[in-house]
Amino acid sequence: IDKQSPKTVLSKVPVFLLTNDAGQPYLTSTPQGDQVGKMFIFLRDAEKNLDELKRMPGASDARMWKTDLHRAVRMAQRAQSSGLYNEQGRELRMLMRFHPHTRQQTNAKMVYLSEGKPFKKAPDMPVFVAEGLSAKKRGTDVVPLFFSKEELDRTWSRMALKSGGTMPKKPKVTVTSLGNVMQTVATDPKTRVDFFIPEQTEDWVKDQKKTEKARIFRPRRQ
Repeated sequence: IDKQSPKTVLSKVPVFLLTNDAGQPYLTSTPQGDQVGKMFIFLRDAEKNLDELKRMPGASDARMWKTDLHRAVRMAQRAQSSGLYNEQGRELRMLMRFHPHTRQQTNAKMVYLSEGKPFKKAPDMPVFVAEGLSAKKRGTDVVPLFFSKEELDRTWSRMALKSGGTMPKKPKVTVTSLGNVMQTVATDPKTRVDFFIPEQTEDWVKDQKKTEKARIFRPRRQ
């Protein structure tokens, strides 16, 4: 069995960025003057933001590019120098940040509420796990992880229907963070996990592979 690492787990997860035709991310300014680019876990979020961006002046060449979660996490962890300074002499930074998904944060809060933890703060990027849910991959049991609770619920319902009544109708769901997942993978070789990729996202990625110019975004080292 191949050894899991944060890189092998995260590199299988598509992440989407909005760039111009040259592959430069579109940036917005923060109140502090830093320039921020968005990264999207959910394809629908990226497509919606792309449509809105294309309607803005000077953004008709906007494109959606794919990278993977391993590269996206690395981009989010480092700030690039812009060479510009504000009036106070602070150098302005170029940052890449994950687009928050408020629905999943609300879902996480609802799970915490059911656990008697109404004041616990939801992770910026919640990861949902169903107790007792596992899948076979290359003959090995893996724990499916979900960025969307709705996808978890649908997956559970399909498996419960096939089980002939041996599975509960509703799963017991817990919430963790992406950071906790990476730590578990790095320190516990017995726990094998795999992120669930929605069928719509897989189809989009397959369609891109068929084109002459695959829209793959790879950050350059600074």
